[in-house]
Amino acid sequence: MENKYLRDLAIVAILFTVITLGVKSYYLYNKEVKIPKQSRYKNLALSQKQIKQIQGIETSINDRKNFVFTVTKDPLEQNLIVKTRKDLEQEWIDKVQSMVRLTATFISNDGKRYASISYKGKNKIYKVGDKIAGQKITKIGEANIKVLFNGVEKVLKIQPIPEKPKELTNPSIQKNREINW
Repeated sequence: MENKYLRDLAIVAILFTVITLGVKSYYLYNKEVKIPKQSRYKNLALSQKQIKQIQGIETSINDRKNFVFTVTKDPLEQNLIVKTRKDLEQEWIDKVQSMVRLTATFISNDGKRYASISYKGKNKIYKVGDKIAGQKITKIGEANIKVLFNGVEKVLKIQPIPEKPKELTNPSIQKNREINW
């Protein structure tokens, strides 16, 4: 029987404590929110301009968190402005491989005309009616071919491979690189 009163007493004590803590936290919150106009902390409050600056910084940080980098080079490399010999050579190779370049035209033994075209770094033999890079070959001449692309007819002439940059062909134009530890 005494346990019944103890249990009721514990419940009342817990309930009283919860109500007391709730009332105390409410008054403390109201006391902190209300800053008097003559407060010595008035100058520490943020102005609208400062709040906008902080919000701008926060949005910038969030944008940077969601940004996807598509850099193909090492961002820690120190000489990204100056192109190295390897970079120049790769640019030249990419330029040559991206070209649709007529390398030769010829007539086979059976009298059909064919064209040798370099595209994506490979030479292939084409005939009239074949397609290359979305362009349909309509006519093969002696040193040129005609292609149809989006209803417009263009003429491709035999082209040599573009020259390498001077930095790649002339070995005397190399930078003397010393490691500066």
